[in-house]
Amino acid sequence: MLRALSILLFVISLSAQAQFVGAAPVEQSADLSDTFRNLWDRFRGRKPPSQIPAGDGANIGRLVSWNVQTLGKKASKGKKDALRLGLARALAGAGSSILAAQEIANDKGAETLSRQLPNEGRGWTMSFEDTSDAMNNAIYTGPGVRLDCSGNLNLEGVQHPPHMAHITVGDADFTLLSVHLSYAKGDASASSNELKIIMAWVRAQAAKPGADPDFIIAGDFNLPTGKGKELSTRSGDRSWEPIEEALGPGYTALVDEPTSRHGRQEAANNYDHFLVSDDFLNEELIVAGAVNEAEVVMAEKETGTRASDHFPIALTFRKSGAGANGKAIALDGASTCR
Repeated sequence: MLRALSILLFVISLSAQAQFVGAAPVEQSADLSDTFRNLWDRFRGRKPPSQIPAGDGANIGRLVSWNVQTLGKKASKGKKDALRLGLARALAGAGSSILAAQEIANDKGAETLSRQLPNEGRGWTMSFEDTSDAMNNAIYTGPGVRLDCSGNLNLEGVQHPPHMAHITVGDADFTLLSVHLSYAKGDASASSNELKIIMAWVRAQAAKPGADPDFIIAGDFNLPTGKGKELSTRSGDRSWEPIEEALGPGYTALVDEPTSRHGRQEAANNYDHFLVSDDFLNEELIVAGAVNEAEVVMAEKETGTRASDHFPIALTFRKSGAGANGKAIALDGASTCR
């Protein structure tokens, strides 16, 4: 079916190119992109929530999380181009931008990814610590976003060290972790055990006197939400327990759409999430979900190379003004930096 869709899209693109000979290139590109998105959404039978809410665009921030699949010094030009185009589409319309990345092999990979960010990474701050592990995590903050402190968390029993940062943007601040839980050949208990260790650290930080109550844990968890499991290829796997069972109270797992890919295009399993504290959920959060697959597939179609074996996810949040609960968004302080 996917092959049939690709052939259909190719034929449509040729037809469209013939039809729009002499038309402005920008208009033609927009028409073809809209056609591709509409066909892809109809074929997949779902459309992720819009990450560009109505209202004051200057008052919002965007956090994208993406497992970039062992990005290292040998990344091909096609992969880099696909990541660059995919990130541009995932971050489009954001007032302030943040990227949590997973599976970065080394310093060279981290630097390579920074150059694929909007404006070739100029004005962005990279936070990354190389380790002997080939699947490191990183956080990148765009212009106007302040990185208060950052570093790896060396937690015994967690294979890939989480990367932590306290971030301030506008009147909002929060602690962000970029994580990648162990896959262990699909053994969900390994992922669940690591999550419990990470959440024990988070809860200890949140319990400090005067602590900032806003936490986001972003990344590839290799675990589904309860609803996400029903939508996944692994839905019949009884041992693949929903992430809520290990998460515990006070935090909510967001993103139910499958994002881990089977083959070149299709999303198969619900692995990627944002875990947010109740305070962030009830105040800053606007919307979270998978980035429309068509946006990434279009980028890959242009370069002829798959960007990653995951699709990215995105979270849009308020950075000033009244929160969802009606209270004014205000700074809580960088408690995790102390």
